[in-house]
Amino acid sequence: MKMKSDYTLYNQSSIQNYSSIDNVDQAVEYLKDPTHFRSFGQGLTELLQKKNAPVDFSDNTEMADYLFSKLKDIGSTISRATVMSWFTGNHRPKVEAGSRPKIYELCFAMQLTYEETVWFFQHVYYDRAFNCHNIREAVYYYSFLHQLSYQKAQEIIQKIDAAPVTLPVSDDIDTYYTSYVQNTIAAMESADELIDFLIANKADFCHWNKSALHTLHDLISQLIGSKESDDAVNELRTTLYAMSRNRNMISGKISIDIHKYQNCSLLVREILYDAQSYSTNPSDRDYEYILDFIGNRNLYNNSFILDRLVYTHSGMNKNPNIPYIVRNNFPSKKTMSDILSEEKSSVSTSYDSIRKMIVLLDFYRFLLNVKLSVGYTELTKSELTETYIDEANACLVKCGYEELFAANPYDWLFLCAAYSEKPIEYFRACMSPDMWTDDEDF
Repeated sequence: MKMKSDYTLYNQSSIQNYSSIDNVDQAVEYLKDPTHFRSFGQGLTELLQKKNAPVDFSDNTEMADYLFSKLKDIGSTISRATVMSWFTGNHRPKVEAGSRPKIYELCFAMQLTYEETVWFFQHVYYDRAFNCHNIREAVYYYSFLHQLSYQKAQEIIQKIDAAPVTLPVSDDIDTYYTSYVQNTIAAMESADELIDFLIANKADFCHWNKSALHTLHDLISQLIGSKESDDAVNELRTTLYAMSRNRNMISGKISIDIHKYQNCSLLVREILYDAQSYSTNPSDRDYEYILDFIGNRNLYNNSFILDRLVYTHSGMNKNPNIPYIVRNNFPSKKTMSDILSEEKSSVSTSYDSIRKMIVLLDFYRFLLNVKLSVGYTELTKSELTETYIDEANACLVKCGYEELFAANPYDWLFLCAAYSEKPIEYFRACMSPDMWTDDEDF
């Protein structure tokens, strides 16, 4: 198949073709097709083309030999077999902390500009570029801005690593934010200035993800509410359990005054909202529907949140039908627990898992408010979609992550759902395990 010249435009134009809830199965099929999204090998080929490499771009062996020679020139330990596997599609670097140094080596070897490096991380590797609260990546950030060599970057890092910590962790809130560090480094005019800055603030560069963690806790707080609503929920449970024991109390559908539970979480209020129109099985009663979700559940537990949002708390399975970029670090009970632990997240370089959690929770936060008519009621459907995208992008940028873009399979799924008339129902339908079965006929 001929390589697509612009995957972002190609995928952006495809979104509204599959946004009807009747087309969920077609959307999943679209995601499963590997030709619809840029592979790592295709990204490497595009990179060599951008840099006018003297190779035959249809010859994987020739391209692999050329890239391997460039990596050897900077002292990289990446093997030729690994490079070859990238081009053939037999392997791609995992989106995890251990692979990031290799991606930087590749960018240095090809003498990429800062803009080209950001493009390669986001559109080929599908991960965040330059966590400037990490000393090594802060140095790389400066190096790509000023076109310093890989060897020079290592020399700078060694000087900083050898220096002692002279000051305690700063109380200045600005030092917590990656954007502040990036802006400070971008304004520097010499490597010596960079070295002095990083040594002087060395203690502050041992932790990061503070703004992301704050945002995640805020999103979860909106989704699950506070324990101040426990009395109302417990009273509702008591009533519903009494109904389940005495069916003579029930005459048709029960009536629930949703306004009585305005202080409850968005997730609980959605359950009550859905119960009013629950009609998939006429023999079921509203009270049974509600009890299925809130009966003996801990409504503040991560598994409740994930079960409600994506029908699973264990994450996606390793089914090869599911694109790697979608299933890798897909929000699960374990990743959620790790991310929400300040001790773990403050030193985590699993940026992919953090970003995916932000995208998921922000999607539900915004669209549950819409569904429950809490806000945005004056907007048309198209205005709502654009507002969601704008707010999601602002949230991601604030946390130091790249905006939503359609050429990322994970993002494509949320964007497609956002354009649907019923975004939440659409997304949940996509997450149905039946959609990702090994059976070719589903």
